[in-house]
Amino acid sequence: MKNLIITIAIICAAVIAAVAQPRAIGARAGYNFEVSYQHELANGMLEVDAGFSPFLFQKGVMYDIDGNPMEQTYHYGRAQITLVYDWLMNITPNLNWYIGPAVGVSWGYGEFFDIPHYDKNGNLTTYRRLGLPAGGQIGLEYNFDFPLNLSLDWRPMFNIFGLRQGDLVPNLLNIAAGIRYRF
Repeated sequence: MKNLIITIAIICAAVIAAVAQPRAIGARAGYNFEVSYQHELANGMLEVDAGFSPFLFQKGVMYDIDGNPMEQTYHYGRAQITLVYDWLMNITPNLNWYIGPAVGVSWGYGEFFDIPHYDKNGNLTTYRRLGLPAGGQIGLEYNFDFPLNLSLDWRPMFNIFGLRQGDLVPNLLNIAAGIRYRF
């Protein structure tokens, strides 16, 4: 019974400590549009972003079953949930820079995934809807004296569970601005 009471007390203290930490909720927009939640932990910030890239109309060269090139137009997009842990470093009282690792899960949507794709030799190529991106994030944030936070960051990611079987697909263009309400 004594161990149960001690365990419950430790869990309650951890929950109270977690709830007492500063948090922020808002949006991050750039390559993707994301709803963003941040929770301060020790000397860093845990960030969870859920978002999507809009339908992109892509024109590209595909190959038919005989290996002949053909121009094709298709549209596709991706929905993604990303988890980032950033270490915060203070520059001035309201200005911080941060850096940290990021991982996520993404799901592709659109007609691109329904079209059969072939390589130059006429072999069927498999494109996956599921992606497992990993990478990092580096950026700047400014905290106003009222509950508002503005940020600008770069989050290069590599889809380690490649879009195409056997590929390591990079997304190096993921630059975004964020605006969040701090509470």
